[in-house]
Amino acid sequence: MRRFKNPALAVSVLTVLCPFLVKAGLGQQEPAPFEIRLPSEVRSEQVQVRYFLTGPFGANGGFLKAEPERNSYLIGTSVNHQAADSLRVILYAPGCQIVTLSIGSISEAEKGADVNCEDLPPMTFSGRVDLPGALRGRPYEVEIIYLAYWAHSFFHIEDGQVTSFTLARVAPDESGAFHVELPNFNKDRETVSFRREAGLQFIARELGTGNIVAFLAPVNVQGNGTGTLPIKPKYPAEVIFKPAPESPQNQIGQPAKNGTP
Repeated sequence: MRRFKNPALAVSVLTVLCPFLVKAGLGQQEPAPFEIRLPSEVRSEQVQVRYFLTGPFGANGGFLKAEPERNSYLIGTSVNHQAADSLRVILYAPGCQIVTLSIGSISEAEKGADVNCEDLPPMTFSGRVDLPGALRGRPYEVEIIYLAYWAHSFFHIEDGQVTSFTLARVAPDESGAFHVELPNFNKDRETVSFRREAGLQFIARELGTGNIVAFLAPVNVQGNGTGTLPIKPKYPAEVIFKPAPESPQNQIGQPAKNGTP
């Protein structure tokens, strides 16, 4: 360690270096996360959250892992130690309308928000899966997914995987028939506002392994060209599904990472 013989010189050197040392120390501090506070009537393990950050790093999206017995969830507000400028969030909880949060300037906003659960009534849905003989011997269940096509415009991205939320899983009987309670998205403000597009995707998955048996497409409901079931105020007494001609695997997943804001 170097010793300064002249005390005045030592003080002078420290005076020059201190601002740089302070700045370096501050630069290593991560910004505080953004807290999403849940209402008491919502079970935290059923909450699904998708989010998108923008900042000097570009854009980065992700999702939160659902955990039981939580009062809130935290979203990190930096990427590669670079603080984000903005945050957009889409949250789904069973029985509640979809919640969206848009924080235009994280540095100026309070690092948290209370989420309210506005009631979203259910609707009874009946379907029947018509599988070809080669697939009928495999025990399976139907996974039902909400596809938020409108999330691209909400997140300000142009491409990437469609934001999705798993709604239910149900095992059909031997004839392929199933009945399930689904959210009535015709009553959901975010789904119907500004003619935002959304759809329901049905996937047959093998029991036990979760392997995909077939992507299912409705055959007695006019579709929207995506192979999914469009959001409608009313469906037939029984919607018939058959394996889709093409498996739209790119429609399943979370918001794209490093997308274009």
